[in-house]
Amino acid sequence: MTWPSGEAAFVTGAASGIGLGIARALVAAGAAVALADVDGTRLAAVVDEITAQGGRAVAIELDVSAEDAWAAAADRAEAALGPTSILVNNAGVISNAPIAETTPEAWRRNFRVNVEGQFLGTSTFLSRFIERGGRAHILNTASMGGLMPIPGVGAYCASKFASVGLSLVLREELRGTDIGVSVLTPGTVATGMTAAEGAGGANPDRVGEQVVEALQAGRFLIPTHGDFEPILANIHREIEQAFADTDDRHGPDPSAQMILAGVDPLNELLADGAR
Repeated sequence: MTWPSGEAAFVTGAASGIGLGIARALVAAGAAVALADVDGTRLAAVVDEITAQGGRAVAIELDVSAEDAWAAAADRAEAALGPTSILVNNAGVISNAPIAETTPEAWRRNFRVNVEGQFLGTSTFLSRFIERGGRAHILNTASMGGLMPIPGVGAYCASKFASVGLSLVLREELRGTDIGVSVLTPGTVATGMTAAEGAGGANPDRVGEQVVEALQAGRFLIPTHGDFEPILANIHREIEQAFADTDDRHGPDPSAQMILAGVDPLNELLADGAR
């Protein structure tokens, strides 16, 4: 049996778009899926679709930004499908406004759903993964807007950069364990977010298939469109040039030297403080 066949997954934002595409691909690969979303009506239709095709699924109505709702949602999913071993933090929102016109509430909403939702999902399931042992995986959906600036959606970009940062740190903290971490950085995908813009984009079901293949292979970064590479290369060249131009007037940084030597600087500094 090839992983993830026989596993149980929890997918947020699963009523439509990329989340639904990932859920369908997981079911096609033999996994059972808890479909979480704020749209209970659409969720019920998706569960009917999956079960009619012989898959196992359960609907979990959930606002990912509601801290108090997560434990009960996880318990319901596991009561129906068994222990969860795959978490897909996919739910997201976007606000179309330049920074100068972004309201505090729009800013907070992007971070509540796009970042805090991923943290809450991770904090709910990670302890379960660690306690049970065995192979598990956490996927966070970020965006190309988490790797590059996109003017006009500043709150969204900032939250997606945070999602990438969360994923990078989580990968380091879980290195050497059986818990994998991946971050999806989609370009334009034909979802509800892009429909209002009149954009086309990738088929969400094909993105879902790409995600499952990447999880099977243990890949961390999952971009959907290779034509963003030269844009990112320009950003990285600017970063590299900034370091090349520095005159190192402050001398070596002890934290950087520790990291290069394979030592955790935080643990070392805390140990020094204790001494």
